[in-house]
Amino acid sequence: MDSDRPATPIADISEAPAEAALFKALGNPIRRSILRLADQRGHISYTELRDTLGLEPGTLYFHLEQLMTPKAPLILQDQDRRYKITPLGRVAATFLSNAQDLTPSTAPPTQDSKHPRLHQIVHFLGLAPLFRYLSTRPDYFVVEAILTLALIAYVTSLLPLTIIGVLPLDLQPPIPLPPPAYLILSWLCLAGATELITRFRYKSTSGFPALLTATTFIWLPTSLYLLLRIFTPHILLFPILTFTTLFATITWSLWIHIQAITYTKRIAPRKAALATIIITNITLLTVVLIILILP
Repeated sequence: MDSDRPATPIADISEAPAEAALFKALGNPIRRSILRLADQRGHISYTELRDTLGLEPGTLYFHLEQLMTPKAPLILQDQDRRYKITPLGRVAATFLSNAQDLTPSTAPPTQDSKHPRLHQIVHFLGLAPLFRYLSTRPDYFVVEAILTLALIAYVTSLLPLTIIGVLPLDLQPPIPLPPPAYLILSWLCLAGATELITRFRYKSTSGFPALLTATTFIWLPTSLYLLLRIFTPHILLFPILTFTTLFATITWSLWIHIQAITYTKRIAPRKAALATIIITNITLLTVVLIILILP
């Protein structure tokens, strides 16, 4: 009989304090709101919380105490008795922020779900599988990233082009440096600007080594464009074809950049796209200034 069988031992199901604190915080809408406000404002007073949330003092104190458990606090008070979020609280706030960008399961099917093959192609064109793995083990791709950057730098040296951001420009460089030097500068500036935007705008403080490595793959479309100009120059004699090829190259590079931010900084694609747009606008402004400065 089944009733006579000895009970099978099960694995330990006890929760770590941090895990229990996260589930307790995320399971209550008031505590979720407190975490969002503390994360958005950096420091927030009791009065600001009370007035923003419209809670009674007893209710607010209760939820604050639940978020300030000694073993795993999600918020703490500073010397001025203002509440600030802890690293554990930022994990919860990041999850809440990303969850807002998820498509509800009851929503109509998107274009991607109607065309899974197209979605898969776009997924691979953005190097998403590479960046997904890179986000967990950035040290695995350091050698590959260095070789990729060196190869692209060599290709850029074959044509008199200046690489600024993701833009290959037929401009004389404002400073007489070899073309690969501009690629290295673009790599460092692009990774640094992305880190600053995601760190201070979206509070994503991890993943910079992976982002630095992933950024080297952004110029793969540019290298293909340069090779096309070298080996089939007659094709690009037509202005409309040149424009189309360059437009596709830049679009592909920006898409890779978005995927790199999404997976290495672990933020929602919409936020990654906004960061890419900001960086692109800065790059365009830099190019305009260079054109105005050049004689």
